[in-house]
Amino acid sequence: MPPSAHTSSVPECAAGHQVCSTCHGNLADKNKCTSCFITAGFSRCFIRTSYSRCHDVERMLSSVHIACRSTVYQEKVEHEKTCPVRAGMQAMVSVVKTGPCGGGDGKEWDMDVRGVNCITKVVVWHRSCVFDAMSVLYERDGRVEQTEEWGKPAASAGGERSEICLELDEYLISVKGHLGTIYDRLSVRSLTFISNRRTYGPYGKEEGAPFELPAAGGRIVGFHGRSDSYLNALGTYVKMDA
Repeated sequence: MPPSAHTSSVPECAAGHQVCSTCHGNLADKNKCTSCFITAGFSRCFIRTSYSRCHDVERMLSSVHIACRSTVYQEKVEHEKTCPVRAGMQAMVSVVKTGPCGGGDGKEWDMDVRGVNCITKVVVWHRSCVFDAMSVLYERDGRVEQTEEWGKPAASAGGERSEICLELDEYLISVKGHLGTIYDRLSVRSLTFISNRRTYGPYGKEEGAPFELPAAGGRIVGFHGRSDSYLNALGTYVKMDA
C-alpha cells in the first residue's frame, strides 16, 4: 500500500543515509547528502550523493498511530493544534480531585467537570442539627447546567433552603465542615463555603470532627461524594489555573 498523501516524505541518499523532511528542507543544498564523507589522512573528502524518497520507511511510519487512532505519527504536530481529544486531556490534567471526607455509606456520585468554567450557585438544605443536601449550578461551554440534589431536603422536618449566588469574578477557594454520626452513619453535620470574597455559612451544626478541602491556589469547579438521606461524604474538583 503506498504511503498516505499526507505523510511526510523520508529522503534517503544512495549510501543509505536518511533524514527527516524538516531537516532536509533546511539544507542549503538539498541534493547533497551531508553525511557522505570519507577520511583520507587528516582531510575529509565529500562524495556527492543525492536524495530520493525511502518508501519502505514511509510505509512503516504511516502504520504507526498516536493516541488518536486515525492520525499517523508524521501528522502528529499538525493534528495536535486542533485535536479536541488533546484539548480535553489538557483540561483534565489541570483539574485535581481531592477527598472525599466522610463515611462510606450512601450512593457514590461524581460531577462531570469536563468543560466546566465555573460554579455560579450552590443550593443547600440544612437544619439546626444537620446538613441535609446540596446541589450546584455551573457554567459549561457557555451554558448553565444544574446537578441533581446530593442528599435529601427535609422541608417537612423544618429544613431550610439557602442559596449561595457567586458574582462574575467570584469563585470558591475552600469548603470546610464537621463530620458526625447520624443514625450510626458517619455523615456531614455542617458545611461552610469560602470564596475569594467572603464566607458563606456555616450550614448545619458545627459538631464532630472538623475537616477542610482547600483549593490550594486554584478554584473549586465541582464536587463528588456519597449520599442517601443525608450527605455522607464530600470531595472537590479543583482547577489549577496556569
